[in-house]
Amino acid sequence: MTKRNLSERVQSYSVNISIMSAFIFVLLSSNMVSVEGWRRSQFSTYVPSLSTSLVKDEVVFNVRGGMSIDDFSLSDAVDGEDEFRLVDGNVTNVTDTQIDRNGTNTTQRPSNLTFPATNPHDGSDLDPDGIPTRFLQMKKDNRAEAKEAWEAHLLWRKLFQVDTVLARPHKLFDVCKAMVPHYFAGRDPHNNVIFVQRPAMVNFDLMKRNNATMDDLLLHYVYVIEYCWNILDPSPPEKVMTNVLDMKGISFRNMKNQQYIGFGKRFVQMMSSNYPGRSYKTLIINAPSWFHALYKMFKPLLRESTRQKIVIFKSGEKQDTALKFYLGDSVPRDLISTEKAIGDKKSEIDRRYFLPVNDSSQCEPGPNSNIEFEMRQFCIEQLKLHNETMQDVV
Repeated sequence: MTKRNLSERVQSYSVNISIMSAFIFVLLSSNMVSVEGWRRSQFSTYVPSLSTSLVKDEVVFNVRGGMSIDDFSLSDAVDGEDEFRLVDGNVTNVTDTQIDRNGTNTTQRPSNLTFPATNPHDGSDLDPDGIPTRFLQMKKDNRAEAKEAWEAHLLWRKLFQVDTVLARPHKLFDVCKAMVPHYFAGRDPHNNVIFVQRPAMVNFDLMKRNNATMDDLLLHYVYVIEYCWNILDPSPPEKVMTNVLDMKGISFRNMKNQQYIGFGKRFVQMMSSNYPGRSYKTLIINAPSWFHALYKMFKPLLRESTRQKIVIFKSGEKQDTALKFYLGDSVPRDLISTEKAIGDKKSEIDRRYFLPVNDSSQCEPGPNSNIEFEMRQFCIEQLKLHNETMQDVV
């Protein structure tokens, strides 16, 4: 192998590491963190797509949110230094919205399922340029950049009709749920919605078998996030979520998978540009040892206040204790390392991760939580209104 070929391979590998790292840190909160120095990156694109920011200059990370963890020992986090906080400008107390004990919003669903980009409680009504506070925080109060990002977001919503995504039939709901495990597990002790994601389990073979595309999966994520903030947890005030990123099964082989890298890149673009400032707490669980090398790549770029909001754990009893502490009664059994799947439950998990239930009595924290059940029922209702049915997963 020539020096030139070796150099090209090293460069390509480095780029894939950067993209993979970005994908992981985006998944931390589906919101991003402002990261200095990542401007004009390889993620930039000028062609509008579901993932395009429509702003030519950058894809920057903007992770926000947080809670005090003084009452939880830092020694329970990996290496003791991996606890870091993601800053959000206005994390407030839970409102008067009725939440039942299963984590479901018991207020009546709105009859009008068109939801604009702004609401009366996001700060846009008081801003001279109509910019929500989250977008200003994302750009560190740089008004010119925030205005450009906000205008790009509005264009993105218009191009892909995001305002009406919940009113349209979503036939691929089950397919997308099967393609990559992600679910609302319930609510944490602070009443924040818990969102769990497993990036290593993206199934591109299943995507192909079901004639689905990355665009379908990305639009599904838009559907899920819009449902969260407009149906499940509507303002006032603007809410935040607790994120769990389960890294079980992730490896360097993912970096060689161009489909995986491509999806990660597009996911980064879409989420960073359009959904900033929505994280309250982030737990990275089942972290492999090499993850710390990736974290160290990002650590110098992060603000000190940012580093104190994410907790990184490796599998074991300390991780289980932490999950029970942070998630309370809504901790999914499948995330607890000491829980053993038995009988048919184990065979179902082995065969396919997501298998929906047909009765709310079968719900439990996890992929088939009450929140997930209600969201799927909502999707089915919209399909019926349009005389369509859910596509089966093959």
